[in-house]
Amino acid sequence: MTDTLTRDELSFLNGIVAEAIEPVDPPAWLRARILGAASETPQNTRTVRANEGRWFDFVPGVTVKPLSVDIERDTATILMMFEPGARVPSHDHAGAEDSFVISGSCRIGDSYLLKGDFHHADAGTTHAEIVSDEGCVLLLVVDREDYLAA
Repeated sequence: MTDTLTRDELSFLNGIVAEAIEPVDPPAWLRARILGAASETPQNTRTVRANEGRWFDFVPGVTVKPLSVDIERDTATILMMFEPGARVPSHDHAGAEDSFVISGSCRIGDSYLLKGDFHHADAGTTHAEIVSDEGCVLLLVVDREDYLAA
């Protein structure tokens, strides 16, 4: 005979103990402290609401809204909004660029992207023209130097 229990035996015993214990509400002060801590914005974070921030003209029919710049990763995160028929000309990338279609659709070269699609351009590549016939909003994570150069 051994002094150890199998997993099934432990699970069975845990169930018995759990049924035997009556739940107890925490003291009001502890509940308030826990809920208060859960609702606080953690340090070193920032939220940009949809109605906050500023949109800047980029090229005719296209505006950009900076969301954050990460010095450590050397990236910038921005929103890019296309009016119907707008286009961004072909351009070179010093760093990589990640694009996610939030709404609408666009063409990047031969790739047709719909809401929810993702596109990546490696560092040092020439990015094909971006065209949106119906209009779209893209979330971009770009090299900080590319962002500052724009």
